[in-house]
Amino acid sequence: MNQFSENLAHFVHGAAFMFFIFASIQLYPLRNRSNMMKLLFWSMIFLAFLEFKDMGFLISELWYDTYVTGITMSIDMLYIPLMALFFFEVISPGWVTFYRIIGMATPSILFIIAYILYPSPYIFKAAMLYSFIFGSIILIIVFMASSRRDNYIKDNFSDIEGFSVSWVRKVITALYVCLIFWTILSWEENWLSDAFYYAVSILVWTYIYRLSQKHSVIALSTSSKLFLPKPEKTDEEIPNFLFGKKLQESMENKRMFLNPKLTLSDVAGAIGTNRTYLSKYLNSTLQTNFYEYVNNFRIKEACALLTSDNRKNLSEIAELSGFNSLSTFNRAFVKKVGETPARYIKKLNRKEVN
Repeated sequence: MNQFSENLAHFVHGAAFMFFIFASIQLYPLRNRSNMMKLLFWSMIFLAFLEFKDMGFLISELWYDTYVTGITMSIDMLYIPLMALFFFEVISPGWVTFYRIIGMATPSILFIIAYILYPSPYIFKAAMLYSFIFGSIILIIVFMASSRRDNYIKDNFSDIEGFSVSWVRKVITALYVCLIFWTILSWEENWLSDAFYYAVSILVWTYIYRLSQKHSVIALSTSSKLFLPKPEKTDEEIPNFLFGKKLQESMENKRMFLNPKLTLSDVAGAIGTNRTYLSKYLNSTLQTNFYEYVNNFRIKEACALLTSDNRKNLSEIAELSGFNSLSTFNRAFVKKVGETPARYIKKLNRKEVN
């Protein structure tokens, strides 16, 4: 059983190495698309290097050499600042600069140099502790910054397909669990756990690889800031009854919601106000954001189309309702109606039969 576990660990380890090599090759022509893709490309190369260096442990003399093991594991800790830089760039395009790369990586590099010169277990433990604390802080920052950015996007855009960074929170949570798992593995050898760790890493990075290619970078004036500013506050009173009437008319009569690329600025200009007032009215008075507000009209339109004409397929219904994609339509419909469009149609058909 132990021999099988060891062989399985080596096999999955090799699979991880080949995956990162393949991903690097695939990302090479895409690396200049954006700074985010460039960071992902170099991240894949670095991860391939980490997997490759560990193959040296197939030599038994190196496996039992604590000095060599300590150095290689210290190098592994560079994984954390590298991931932090990638996620920060996804959240805030333009945030990563040469000096910030140096600043983020320097502490980990200093720990590696210190251990090479003075191979003390205390230095290694300090490096492990630093990496764990640093990773925990990065997790908190990414959650806070990505949530604020998503709120900003929903307050200003009616189509967030490819713009939302909610996937970053899912991915960094999975990687943080991997960090904890890796820390445990560092102290206790277990081949099955080792194989499981590499398998999960492949799955998580496959997810990152796919979503990064779909992700669109929004050019914002505050993009290079990690934390987007909170909505501006104004003490000026807004005549809600007049304001609300103009907004309602623009949606119902002018049917502005049918524009899949509709933005807060478009609507603000159409009703003769500014983005700050409109955003405040939606958030404070209607207790919603621009994205949800517009989608409510789109779902209402979709329900009317589904009821009146069952010859159109769901893709056509989505397009005629103002949605930019079928997947966005499905998610919005489930959230508003409580069931999928397909199930909604089945219920309508049953009523007609009865």
